Amino acid sequence: MTITLIIILIVFGIVLLVLEILVLPGLIAGIIGVILMLAGILWMYNSQGDTAGHITLGLTTAISAASVIYALRSRAWERFGLKQSLDGKSVSTSDLKVAEGDEVIALSALRPMGTVLIGDQKAEAQTNGELVPAGTTVIVVKILPNKLIVKPKT
Repeated sequence: MTITLIIILIVFGIVLLVLEILVLPGLIAGIIGVILMLAGILWMYNSQGDTAGHITLGLTTAISAASVIYALRSRAWERFGLKQSLDGKSVSTSDLKVAEGDEVIALSALRPMGTVLIGDQKAEAQTNGELVPAGTTVIVVKILPNKLIVKPKT
C-alpha cells in the first residue's frame, strides 16, 4: 500500500508539472507538483531504503523530463492556444468626415470613453468627465488624431 501511495504522489506531481508548463500560469501547480514528487521520493527513501530511493529518484527525473519533452514535441499545448487573430484597425479621425461642432450619436455609454457613430463609421470618443448614456446626441468639441472630444448636447 505504501508503494502505491508513493507512485500516486509522484504521478500526480508529474501531471501537475506538465500542466504548469503547458496550460496553467502562475507557478502554483508546478510548485505543488515538485513538492508532491519530492515527498514521494523522500517517502520511498524512508520506507524502502537507499537503493529503492535512488531508483525512484532516477525514474522520477527521467519520466518527468520525458513527459515534458513529449508534451512539447507533440504540440498538445496548441489545442489550448488562441487560433484567431485580431485584424481590426482603429479608425483615424483624419479618415472621418467630421468637424468640430458636428452632432454625432453615442453608440455606447461614454464613461468618459466610449464609441460614437459618425455616418456609418464608429470612432472612439471621450467626454470631459461627463457620463453620457448610449443613444445620446453629442457635439464634437475637439478632433485629436486618435479620438474625438465630445460633450452632451444641451
